[in-house]
Amino acid sequence: MANKSKLVLVTGGAGRMGRALCRALIGKGYSVRALVKKKEDIGKLPAGVVPFIGLLSDMSVLEEATAGVDFVIHAAGAVGVTGKKLSDLLETNTVGTANVVSACKNNACTRILFPSTIDVYGRYRKEVLTELSEPKPSDNYGFTKLGAENKIIEGGLAYTIFRVSTIYGPEYEASFFKVFKAIVEGKLAIIGNGKNHLSIVHINDVVRAFLLAMENPAAKNQIYNLSDGVAYTQEGLMDTAADLLHAERPKRHVNKMLVAVIAKAYHLDSDELRFLTSNRVLDITKIRSQLGFEPSVDINKGGGELVKMFLERYHQV
Repeated sequence: MANKSKLVLVTGGAGRMGRALCRALIGKGYSVRALVKKKEDIGKLPAGVVPFIGLLSDMSVLEEATAGVDFVIHAAGAVGVTGKKLSDLLETNTVGTANVVSACKNNACTRILFPSTIDVYGRYRKEVLTELSEPKPSDNYGFTKLGAENKIIEGGLAYTIFRVSTIYGPEYEASFFKVFKAIVEGKLAIIGNGKNHLSIVHINDVVRAFLLAMENPAAKNQIYNLSDGVAYTQEGLMDTAADLLHAERPKRHVNKMLVAVIAKAYHLDSDELRFLTSNRVLDITKIRSQLGFEPSVDINKGGGELVKMFLERYHQV
């Protein structure tokens, strides 16, 4: 196949995003390596992926894994802040990224691609966010991912950085299922007035964006916002979920100050609550114009698939 001569390393290859990327890359004809934490993770990799076992602190393994590699997709990292110390987030997200960049430079890799997060902008912004908007992280996760971005940009290696919205789809369903359950049971309440804006993107479109960037030289040394391009409101998303579930739309509103009560009622962790109460409108004009990216999964299709999975899992069909 056309891409067989191109070698790609995916760090975090056994993770949710890593596995999706590996499957797509193999399907496109790339030769694929994956960095995984432990031997048991090898079984999670798609057929045809060559594993390397080690942590982001293992420089000898990183050097070996990046030898002869064209593209490195650095998908390994700690996500969110629930149950995590700042020191651990820094060690994984920022220092770990610096180690990957160092290994890539030593082996003259063509480019590193990195899934960052829109949390580098902070969780509460009034303006429409473009790639030129000032990063203002409001939590340790966003802070350490911005640090990772800086390590990549300052590293002197060609890069493509994606500031990714909250991902949904297969293997990203757990948080959404909590909300679905509350809706079906008639317990869900809108937090605040429900007019805050939420940004999401389907995992399939995340993978497509990476493939487009690898195949397009215009993506070199660029940062891209990545979402499905829709400015949802919290209330609007809940209404859509209720409609797909054939359940009654939530009508009750609760004060944002009652987040502790809300979290306990819906079994939500702090990251899930922060998503529901965030306010960000993302502009994806740049990735559309430069890479020809168009979201392929809308909320009715992607949400419908999640609802079907939810109903089947909880024997409600």
